[in-house]
Amino acid sequence: SLHDQVHHLRGQLGAATAKLQSCIVVMDSSLDMSSVFSYQSNDEFVPSRSLKNFSLLLSLSALYAPIIILKYIDLLSRLRRSGGSEVAFNKRLAYRVDIFLSLHPYAKPLVLLVGTMLLIGLGGLALYGVTDDSLSDCLWLSWTFVADAGNHANAVGFGPKLVSVSISIGGMLVFAMMLGLVTDSISEKFDSLRKGRSEVIEQSHTLILGWSDKLGSLLNQICIANESLGGGTIVVMAERDKEEMEADIAKMEFDMKGTAVICRSGSPLILADLKKVSVSKARAIVVLAEEGNADQVCSADQIAPFNMKSVLTLAVPSPE
Repeated sequence: SLHDQVHHLRGQLGAATAKLQSCIVVMDSSLDMSSVFSYQSNDEFVPSRSLKNFSLLLSLSALYAPIIILKYIDLLSRLRRSGGSEVAFNKRLAYRVDIFLSLHPYAKPLVLLVGTMLLIGLGGLALYGVTDDSLSDCLWLSWTFVADAGNHANAVGFGPKLVSVSISIGGMLVFAMMLGLVTDSISEKFDSLRKGRSEVIEQSHTLILGWSDKLGSLLNQICIANESLGGGTIVVMAERDKEEMEADIAKMEFDMKGTAVICRSGSPLILADLKKVSVSKARAIVVLAEEGNADQVCSADQIAPFNMKSVLTLAVPSPE
């Protein structure tokens, strides 16, 4: 009985040894495959790392190359200018930029948009070079740094922190310039409204061109005539400040009887100013005499030259 048990245990031991050998063979093959995979991953990592280095170098080159080129061209222009009086290249370039920004109304927002896109693109390339993220994630992260300077606080490592701080500083400058443009546009709009430079959109209104001491009585008579119609609109255009005209009209002590008086600054001799007060849609046009001729009775050939020019300007057909 003991001999049979020993023989049975030897058989189990041989079966276990065979299973162990088969497991060792499988493990050796898996180790070989893992080494192959690790080798392939290393081969794939090498070009990825080189691509990141190239992107970092590209961003730095795009940032500093214009400065170096301008310095080099300025040096060449100085050498050529040593025997003559030619203007420096940087001054000519600054002059062209000044002309472009002053002539085109949308030049400043366009320059700001291009600068923002360049900042996001170069910042994304720099982040791609110093981090392990993908290019799309780095571009999005660059936009978040530009939009909100506090997002760079989560950066880890010297390289990512340096790039993040640089992008955040550029973003603060971009938004400062954007705020300046918005403030300037709002200020210009309010100044235009205050100075009476906006367009009058009216129909069947009474247009008074010029300013004299007879304006008060004229406005009173027109308001009485418009009372039967339920009121109306009177537009006064003269070469005076809009606020001064409104203050002088407010001092006239008579009832407007439902008639609204609108003041605009402009010259009756300029066709653009006449279009601004809708001269072609006016029901009646009154050209006031000058201050010196208001109390004089003049013949047709003694009309003041200013009034004659105003009438001739009104007689010119509109190109529209």
